[in-house]
Amino acid sequence: MKPAALSAFPIFLLLAAAANSQDVGSAIDVFASRCLVEGPRFDKTVAMAKQEEWPTLAADMAMAFTPVGEPTAIEGWMASKGEENPFQALVVYKAEIAGKSVEGCTVALSGTDAAAFDKALVLKSKAKPLGEETGEDTVYKRYSADVAGREGAITIALPRYPKGSDQVVASVVAEQLVDN
Repeated sequence: MKPAALSAFPIFLLLAAAANSQDVGSAIDVFASRCLVEGPRFDKTVAMAKQEEWPTLAADMAMAFTPVGEPTAIEGWMASKGEENPFQALVVYKAEIAGKSVEGCTVALSGTDAAAFDKALVLKSKAKPLGEETGEDTVYKRYSADVAGREGAITIALPRYPKGSDQVVASVVAEQLVDN
């Protein structure tokens, strides 16, 4: 997530505050199944969201969850079902970065143990650390990993002071896959 997007991050925190917690395994599974197994797939995810009839996410909130500044296409949805479930949002986007067409996928989750999520993600994806930035309230960790045969850049936004039931935003960006 880009630091400029932090203005919409409090909206996510308000939505997530009343949500129940989810275990780390299910949180990792959400990110893995929607963003890592096949890598980011914009068109396929848009089709799936329409089929599942997920409610759309406001455009400004979808933008707040992307690590790219100016996507060429963006779609986002509320992926959790019912108020009794933890908040889950899914955002997919396309962009041009350094002259290459890329696709990205972001999942925003509430009620997750942020430190355990980070560790589990590294183990599950065999991610290699690329660095981190610490903001006033948020830590941005960057990794690289093989994502469905493509090199992926993974960014995780975690609270600086995790409490065990936290908000996590995990993104992966990879070169666009063109279907023949």
